[in-house]
Amino acid sequence: MPSYIAGIYISHNQGMEAIVAASTLATLGVSIVRQNKLLKSATSEAGNPTAHPESLLGKLVTPIHALTLLAVPASYLVAVLSNSFHQPEWYTDLGGLPLELDLKVGIGGKAWIRTGAALASIPMAYIQSWIFKTLGKQMHFISPREKGEIVSTGPYAYVRHPGYTLALTQVIFWAPAFWSWIPLVGAGVCLVAFGVKIPIEEKLIEDDPALGPQYQEYKRKVPYRLIPFVW
Repeated sequence: MPSYIAGIYISHNQGMEAIVAASTLATLGVSIVRQNKLLKSATSEAGNPTAHPESLLGKLVTPIHALTLLAVPASYLVAVLSNSFHQPEWYTDLGGLPLELDLKVGIGGKAWIRTGAALASIPMAYIQSWIFKTLGKQMHFISPREKGEIVSTGPYAYVRHPGYTLALTQVIFWAPAFWSWIPLVGAGVCLVAFGVKIPIEEKLIEDDPALGPQYQEYKRKVPYRLIPFVW
């Protein structure tokens, strides 16, 4: 149903895209600010990284998943913000969900699904805050720090890499929010990247003389990488 805001005509579809775009922008903004702030404080409190991946794959895997996590929402935002809060034809042709699904769920059902998926970013933001607060000064993309410590409390008591779990969850929820399968491709890329990165990251920690034995004990206590009781 169309409406007017400040005398400006807003269609149902425009209102839907505005909600999704606003939640996506807020999610990205908050995440980037938090991460940058934590990285700076971690360097000042726990020192610089002590080791880095030596292989080309080890050096590339973090940029690959980071760019994917940025490209998926950025492509949606560029599409709708440059087209008056309508998904342009090129975006729907590239990754739009089947029309049969629209017909099956109906206009109201689609609106509820997209709104719910978009607003799921709110509890995810709180979970991210929990993860970052628990990790604290040990924050880094792949390497242990000079004053390294093993973090095993909070979300790290359930899986060893909860930040990656949350990132995958967010990308998957973007699929119904954007009404596109593009985020699912991004989730696949990230899953492969995390599968490659985790052994590299954990080996850097285990090779540290001070942290290695502690981390091996932590792995015995928390055997799951990303998904509790699964993997």
